Amino acid sequence: MNKFTLDSGLRLVVEYLPHLRSVTSGIWVNCGSVYEDESLRGISHFLEHMLFKGTSRRDALAIASEMEAVGGVLNAFTGKEHTCYYARSLDEHFSKQMDLLADMYCHSLLDQAEFDREKKVIIEEINMYEDSPDEVAMDLFVSTIYPSHTYGPPIVGSLQSVKSLTREQLAAHYHRYYSPQNSVLAVAGNIEPQRVRELAEQYFSGFNGGEPAPEIEPPATAPGNSYAFKDIEQSHICLGFPGVKLADDDYYAATIVANALGGGASSRLFQEVREKRGLAYSAYSYLEAYVKGGFLMSYAATTPANAGELIQVLAEQYALLHGKGLSSREIKQSKDQLKGNLLLNMENTANVMSKLGRAELALGRNYDIEETIARLTAVSEDDIARVIERMMGARQLVLTQVGPEQTPCDIEGLW
Repeated sequence: MNKFTLDSGLRLVVEYLPHLRSVTSGIWVNCGSVYEDESLRGISHFLEHMLFKGTSRRDALAIASEMEAVGGVLNAFTGKEHTCYYARSLDEHFSKQMDLLADMYCHSLLDQAEFDREKKVIIEEINMYEDSPDEVAMDLFVSTIYPSHTYGPPIVGSLQSVKSLTREQLAAHYHRYYSPQNSVLAVAGNIEPQRVRELAEQYFSGFNGGEPAPEIEPPATAPGNSYAFKDIEQSHICLGFPGVKLADDDYYAATIVANALGGGASSRLFQEVREKRGLAYSAYSYLEAYVKGGFLMSYAATTPANAGELIQVLAEQYALLHGKGLSSREIKQSKDQLKGNLLLNMENTANVMSKLGRAELALGRNYDIEETIARLTAVSEDDIARVIERMMGARQLVLTQVGPEQTPCDIEGLW
């Protein structure tokens, strides 16, 4: 991995993969929903949409068609802490990627007519999200575990907050956060690092000024039991605890625990919920790690008549994990699974770019694949036991339900 700082102050990280034919480039910015106050809910996500709506050189159609015309992909996503715009294509079209991403990132017009039209699109996106009860349940979990922190609200905002946003607020948000000091350019694929640097200097010239995003305050967590009504066939259930942050010394141990609990068809959760009891089609757990916080969450959906049993089974799996930990066999299997997933993911330039960009933006450094595997392998049984107690010992259990009825549940009695 090669790292450079461009004349503008923009950080550039490059992974040269000469055995592949593709290249993926991504421009990352510390601009996500965690930086929004109540009056600006959803503005970072709205801004992501607007960068596809025209520059002084390209209209929206030209932006949409440039990568498609050569068989490539152009897209973006917004998270709690960051936004990423990325392009993927054959290596011979790398200069097109740089030109297009730089033009969008540095020269978007943020036109009023486009703003008014895109607001309607985002309102429909929020309506679409409301028709996805699993996503509603997961967002409800986050807002319950972080009741007074900006990690809590949904990334897309609400209908009310999006309708109230103005083009002037959007422009101010763009100028506050979209700067070299607050951004990282990540590139992975069959392109030599020095060539990447030359083209990045060329296309991002004139991209100057700005300052880093404000420091995120550490979040306070809380136990809770929340419900949202949806007139649907199933009850969607999330159950979990506070976790660890991204740079935490226990991050790899927590990842092993989450994977053993619900990381695949052979995991404890899947076997108990689906294979043994037939309660749900899908059941899984995952670790979400932010710069300043994180959580461990399990999810499954079932018919309302079975919701009480499902909640009890999920809680029992956590109790078993807290009481007896993981066996040596489970720890080894989880490590091997994570190692295999990691190595296979590194054969895709988009995955490599994402790893580079997020790590550099969030942590200010990158671990190469060998170092990452070494840190994963070094996790001991004592580390596993410690992180389980750390996450579950405080008994801050969070339960959320979305469906046609709420199953009565005393969360203190579950744990």
